[in-house]
Formats: sequence, C-alpha cells, structure tokens
Amino acid sequence: MSDGYTYDPRSLNPILSGLAAGSVGAIAASLIALPIHTPDELVANSLTITIVALVIGALSGLLWRRIRATSNATRTFALTMVGAFIVTMMAVAIIDQTALDRFIPYAAAVSLVIFLSVGLLTPAFSRAVVPAWVAVIPLVLALIVGFGLFGRGTSTSGDLSLDDLETTTTLATAAEPSEGSTTTAAAASDIADESSDVLSAGGVYVVDEGVASYTVPETLRGLEVDAVGISETLTGSVSTDGSFEFELDLTTFESDQSRRDSRVAQMFSADPLAVFVSNDFVWPEGPDGVAITFDVTGTMTINSTERELTWQVEARKDGDTISVTGESDIILTEFGIEPPSIAGVVDVKDEAHLEVLFQATKS
Repeated sequence: MSDGYTYDPRSLNPILSGLAAGSVGAIAASLIALPIHTPDELVANSLTITIVALVIGALSGLLWRRIRATSNATRTFALTMVGAFIVTMMAVAIIDQTALDRFIPYAAAVSLVIFLSVGLLTPAFSRAVVPAWVAVIPLVLALIVGFGLFGRGTSTSGDLSLDDLETTTTLATAAEPSEGSTTTAAAASDIADESSDVLSAGGVYVVDEGVASYTVPETLRGLEVDAVGISETLTGSVSTDGSFEFELDLTTFESDQSRRDSRVAQMFSADPLAVFVSNDFVWPEGPDGVAITFDVTGTMTINSTERELTWQVEARKDGDTISVTGESDIILTEFGIEPPSIAGVVDVKDEAHLEVLFQATKS
C-alpha cells in the first residue's frame, strides 16, 4: 500500500480530485499572470491557462488513481509532477526561442503555480469524504475566472501622456488652475491676459527627451489584437513663433516580438527617417503647469512620401521646459507601407495610430 493511504469508497474520485486541484491552480495562475506581460494574447491568456490547468489536473487524477494503492505512491506522484514540470519548461524554452519572445517569464510563473497546486492537492482532495458534486464548484469558479479575465492581461500599450513626464516647475496659485489641468488654447490665452504670474516666453526649445509609439490592429490566428511598438529616438524642436518639427528613426521601434521588429526595421531600412514639419503650433502662454489642447497640421514624410497630417496635441509649459504629447492616425498604404499578411497566421490592417511624447528645453 502507499504511504499511510487508506482507501475509502466514500472519498472523492481521483479524477475529480485532479480536476478540482487543477481548478484551484487555474484560478491562482490566472490571477498571478495578470501583472506579467503577456507575449501573445492568443496563446498566453487566462482562458488558455484554465484549459491547460484542467487538462493537467485530469491527467494527474488518472495517474493518482493508478498508483495510489502502490508502494511509495506519494513519492512516485511527486517525482512525476517534477519531471512533467521540467519537460514543460524545456518546451517553453523552445517556444521562446522559435515562436514567442519573452515567453519564459510568463509561462514559468504560471506552470509553477499549476504544478504545485496539482501535485499537492490531488492526493489531498482524493482523501476527502465529500459528494462528487463538490468538485464541480472549483471547476465552475475556474471557468468563470478564465473567461472573466480573458484579454485583461498586461500587454504593451502605445498610450502616451504628459503624466509620464515629470513637471519641473509649478507656479499655479489658488486663483489659477491646478497642475495638470487641461483647457483650450483660447481659454489659456484668456488666463494669460488676466494673470500677473504669466511668464513671457521666446526662442527655440530643443527636444531632450522624446518617445514615439505605433499601434496597428492585426488579426493573429483569428484573434483581434494590437501590435504596439515603442521608440525613444524622437528628436526635434518647437518655437514660440509656431514652428514645430520632429524626426524619428523608424528602424528603432521595439515591440513584444523581435521578429516583428526585424520586419519593421527591414521595411524602412532604405529610408528610416520619418519627419513632421509645421508652422501651426500654439504656444501655451498661460500659467506654468496649465495644459492646453489644439490641432497641429503639417507635412508628414515617411518613405519619401509627403502627406498632410493633423495631430491632436496637448502642451504644457513649465519654466524653461515645454512638454508636448500628440496623436494621429494614418493609412499605411498612403505612405507606401504594405501591411504584412500571412494567410491563416496574421493579417495587419491598413491603418496605424501614432503617438509622440517629448520634453523640450529652451536653447
């Protein structure tokens, strides 16, 4: 007989015990995975975690039913779980190298929780003298969590905000709008006329910290997802006379997939710079720390193709520093960019959402 194991016909069926243990592991792993960056929303999500955990639980139940009455059953079961975990991590490493970048950190945490739960709880649950329907409770809860958290994992975002930049100076008083408040260009001009604390500005401000992002919708193996890339190579300048320009190296974007980054870099290798030029910038002449919103229209050049483009801009002045964020949408083919498409695998839409964020200092 196994180590101290006594069979009781009223105890929970081993397979149901394994499913219950897998359900507990699925709930715990889904919650733990939420703050971990998912390398692929189709493969690495709460629903997939739940299905995998239930399968592992059912298999562990079958194994425990087969060996529970044998000598050293507990040791055999534990060693099998350890071996299965090692084999799983070897498979994860192969996937990380061939298909999904950064898959190891995500899968390692999830796998460890699932195998620990199944390995510890399956034998324990099988000793419980309870009705069979009790095992359905954690199973239902696991499915609810799996479906409920689907698509809520941490993935790369292209959203940029002035809040991402540190405010260098705040001169707002009790009678002035609070720091970080947003108003229109016209309202900011009125504030400037009424406030005695308004600082006169002049000259050219050069970008000393700049970030850009793209967000492109794509269908990845039947699932609608967003491909997001980030680049920190944005440079440029903005002037109080309304001149505004920036440029960006398109080959430097980084996403959650190196293969995507290599494809993007290859697409723009012959002409890597994207340039935007305008004389339509509205200078925020209100009190420091007050953000204004307005549109900036100018010429965007990508792939040596010029198109008129309008950015929705938010700007804030803080002493000798101005912080600016802007967003716009483009049609890829209008700039000579052919959206990649691989039948049955990925289909990229002919559109992109662009965002820029920079801080410029008076030269």
